[in-house]
Amino acid sequence: MAVQVWIGEKPEHPNERRAIMALANGLARMEGLYLILANFSVGGRTVDLVIVKQDAIFIIELKHCDGRVIGSVNGPWFVEGRNGERKRLNPGRKNPYNQVISYFHALTNFLNEHRRSFLSEQKANDIDFRTCKRVVVIAPTIQEGSEIELDWKVELKGMDELPAYLITERSSEIELSDEEMQAIPELLHCTPWTEINAVLRGVMPDPTLLGDPEVDPPDTLAPAVPADALTAAPEPEPAPAPPLEPAAPPTLVERARRVLRTTLGRVAAGLAAAVLVLLVLLAVRPTRVIAPAADGPLAPIGQPDAPSDVPSFNVIAGPGCVWSGLQLVGKRYDAATRSWSSVAAGGGPPDVVIALEQVTTCSGEIVLTWSVQNNSDQAVEFPLRSDNIRVSDTLGNEYPIADDASEPRAVRVQPGGQERGTAVVRRPVSQSATSLLVRLRDKPFGEASFVVSLQP
Repeated sequence: MAVQVWIGEKPEHPNERRAIMALANGLARMEGLYLILANFSVGGRTVDLVIVKQDAIFIIELKHCDGRVIGSVNGPWFVEGRNGERKRLNPGRKNPYNQVISYFHALTNFLNEHRRSFLSEQKANDIDFRTCKRVVVIAPTIQEGSEIELDWKVELKGMDELPAYLITERSSEIELSDEEMQAIPELLHCTPWTEINAVLRGVMPDPTLLGDPEVDPPDTLAPAVPADALTAAPEPEPAPAPPLEPAAPPTLVERARRVLRTTLGRVAAGLAAAVLVLLVLLAVRPTRVIAPAADGPLAPIGQPDAPSDVPSFNVIAGPGCVWSGLQLVGKRYDAATRSWSSVAAGGGPPDVVIALEQVTTCSGEIVLTWSVQNNSDQAVEFPLRSDNIRVSDTLGNEYPIADDASEPRAVRVQPGGQERGTAVVRRPVSQSATSLLVRLRDKPFGEASFVVSLQP
């Protein structure tokens, strides 16, 4: 089974239960294992929803909203009905943005503290659960006219968009086996949601639960029989010999018709169609960069003067050799410990934002375009050298930075300023590699990682 649903306690609200069932059906036919963790407690917080797959973890705050949603990072969120009446979401509690941020801190701190209990020593050193994704999900969809302003820390999705997002996104620095994935809900004291997992086993692939009398149900789904019922039952007659030619199984068309007669079958079919449409849209849409909110970390930066042989952010190259994803890392300086920490680990605005804007793998070399925004009251320096930037691929190949080719050797940024620079690797990427892992060492803002897909 590609999906397993685990819970701390069964969700009280029917909308939550229906949303979990619909999501599980949407993922059930996907390749690989997906774990859905619902309504569990960690670090004093009750988390709505977490999705775990081999290369990503998604921490989700789920809201059912029948109307337009109005909200932002700070302040209350409202749902506006067709008659114009506004009702507040989460009255007396944090807004959905701050809720998912608090879930993120609680869960990632727990996983990082316990990672050596279910990961090997080497993998425990490589994995950082602070790269988990944070998502606010509006069910069943984000209605037209909604006004929700979030920053780069949290994604916003409609429930109809969620399956495609879960399939295509990944968390840098997270790579788990099936056994390691299944250890996470057990550590969190979650238990399998038996009823939903039983339905998932049979709604689509199992003809028994579709009403086929020719197939016996699996032992795992057979109800327990009381001992007194066994003693009271008459001795069964010997079973007749099986026919030489068993009855022909139902055709695919017959099974599909049986599925579509059920509510769950229609939900699954609708979700499958939505996923297909969304994947097509993702494949054909042009690449675009979404600007952060006004209080977000990065604004567009003017192109500095640079030698003509150094690729710039706006370089136009052949398809498949240019990645433009704008991955951001916010850092804040702690004067008490004299060290830098990720903003996501402690909240509040970042002092420095480092952005990997573009990676080109054309012309037999790798060029990484960086930008640095300095929100602090001190000048900062970001070295574009091999002692600070490490590049490797999914095959374990290393790609050392050519220090003499960096432009400049270090990006120096005055208070309130923004600057850009490029680092160069003078060797081609392996044709077998599917992605690059770019790691920043502790020079000077602390470690960080970026993942660059090499898929065309």
